Amino acid sequence: MNAFVFDVDGTLLNTEKMYMLSLQHTLKENGFDLTYDDVYRSFGLPSYEALQFLEIPNPEKIQKEWQSHYHDFWDEVDVFPGIQEVLAKLAESHSVGLVTSNTAEEYADHANAFGIDQYFDAFVFAGQTPRMKPFADPIEKAMTDLEVEPNETIYIGDSVHDMQAAHHANAKFGLAGWGTKERELFEHADYIFEVPADIMKLA
Repeated sequence: MNAFVFDVDGTLLNTEKMYMLSLQHTLKENGFDLTYDDVYRSFGLPSYEALQFLEIPNPEKIQKEWQSHYHDFWDEVDVFPGIQEVLAKLAESHSVGLVTSNTAEEYADHANAFGIDQYFDAFVFAGQTPRMKPFADPIEKAMTDLEVEPNETIYIGDSVHDMQAAHHANAKFGLAGWGTKERELFEHADYIFEVPADIMKLA
């Protein structure tokens, strides 16, 4: 593979608890008593779409409140072990991109605090393409920006939406096995990586 494109949440950063606990907290403040498992079903979707998926009324208002609570759960976020080393090695001789359902503002709030920006040649955020994952648009934009073809590109993520987006763009999909709890949903993954170091087998 010549190009390695990464999702952020659940792939590079362990952000699950930050997003889900802040969402659960926000919903409870607004009278919706959902369990952690209930809100987890929306993990990996853009924040507005997550609220729509959960059928929460007035999603514009709730979205702003939810985002305002991210920092209350900041101590739950960390880079997955081994990610920094893999990104550094890939960046030496490959094209490396990032495609996320975060907005640029959401990403700036936390991801760049871990010093991983330096490894990427292209960034695609929510709102920069007509459609987001699971459609092909953001993966296609990343490939265009990196000047690579689908047959030399792999998108690495942890959700079904990630897999669908990669395949819709005719790229390969690699499952970040360390970031997902639902392996049974990924029978169509091209690769399953148990730990980040496994990615280097394709480099």
